[in-house]
Amino acid sequence: MRDVILNNFWWKMTALSLAVLAWFGFQPREMRPYLLPDKFRTEHTRVMIAHPVTITKPATDTREFKVTPAEVEITIRGDEKTLKDLNSGEVRATVEISEFKEGTNSLEIHVYVPPRGVELVRLVPNRVQVEVIKQ
Repeated sequence: MRDVILNNFWWKMTALSLAVLAWFGFQPREMRPYLLPDKFRTEHTRVMIAHPVTITKPATDTREFKVTPAEVEITIRGDEKTLKDLNSGEVRATVEISEFKEGTNSLEIHVYVPPRGVELVRLVPNRVQVEVIKQ
């Protein structure tokens, strides 16, 4: 039994290595990112220009607000397939009115992205001016 393993040992290791490389090479394209370590994955970015900012407020709050600017630029990162399949409605830029004080307020924008491998890279601007236009 020992002769079977040790006879031409390096040729057998070379054949095994080539078989493993061929197996990884013929995997379906969507499987490849999961087979490679993180440092070899290619990440892509997507820029959403003129993405609308929405207001989050309690249902009992009947005031109307004006947001300036009403649209922001959002840059997200992820793998190519995820970003391609991502609907722009799945990314939300919102302003919380619970932090609102009388007059004009500069409020921070909160961006919500889907948790499936998408991350926020950049938000321009990161604050907006909010004022009451109707009580």
